Amino acid sequence: MSHMIVSILMMFSLVSLVFSVTPHAAQATDPPTASTPTSTSSMKEQAEEQLDAMRNNPKEFRTLITGVQIFLGRFGYGVGPFNGKLDEKTKQALTTYQKKTGLAVTGDINFETLTRLTEDDQVLNRIVPYLPPLQSRKDEEDKWVDVQGSWMLKEGNNDDVLHTSRVTCMREFQRCIDSTASLVNGSAPYLKVHTHVYDIKEWDANKIVSLPYDGEACAISILRISKNPLVVTRFVTVQSSPGPCAKVKSEDRQYVLDDGPKIYKILKVQKSTAIQQILQVAQ
Repeated sequence: MSHMIVSILMMFSLVSLVFSVTPHAAQATDPPTASTPTSTSSMKEQAEEQLDAMRNNPKEFRTLITGVQIFLGRFGYGVGPFNGKLDEKTKQALTTYQKKTGLAVTGDINFETLTRLTEDDQVLNRIVPYLPPLQSRKDEEDKWVDVQGSWMLKEGNNDDVLHTSRVTCMREFQRCIDSTASLVNGSAPYLKVHTHVYDIKEWDANKIVSLPYDGEACAISILRISKNPLVVTRFVTVQSSPGPCAKVKSEDRQYVLDDGPKIYKILKVQKSTAIQQILQVAQ
């Protein structure tokens, strides 16, 4: 078991050179954070150099190949026993995998193949938690509104990052507090909790609209609550600017606070579909 862990960690150490710039999981729904100035292409070159160095170190290379065999075996490519040798059986499995995933067919390992193996393994390991239902309290909506649910991209949810929030707006204080727990899926899933405090710009019988909130890295957001029917929307503008945000892609995103069980069902279907695409099933 320890040998398996070492094998997989060695694969992660190679592909993380690129993921360390902007993790794929964070790209899904989180505003980007400051990144290193090193380009993705140079990161890839460093990873290829590290791979070449491993080829010249029989012990390390055997450990890496064992990790590759473990992943291929898990995906149904008939590799085993996991002997750490780039033998004909392993080369054939790599060839079949590369053909199926649209990679350059070499029958050998390279950075692109290791990256795809790692990403596919992360899909199989992806956590799909049961999310809380959409609930609200607005018995005194002229004074305060309280809503709980999970954020979903209006154009379709991406399950790399899951956000569950409780939004409380208080007219007396002219503020809305968005308390959010986020599950970030990846090679090592983690949970983070953060709070956004929005100052209120408008509050009338039909809606609550906040002033722009700029407390997130490289992003500005506005909260809007429509009362009848109740719809909570968060508009996020991701901005590129000189400095840490220079490499960020500018874009607009729109999130709706939705029902957790509904999102859970969508994510389960997404994961099931992705797994079917990854696994090699004998005809």
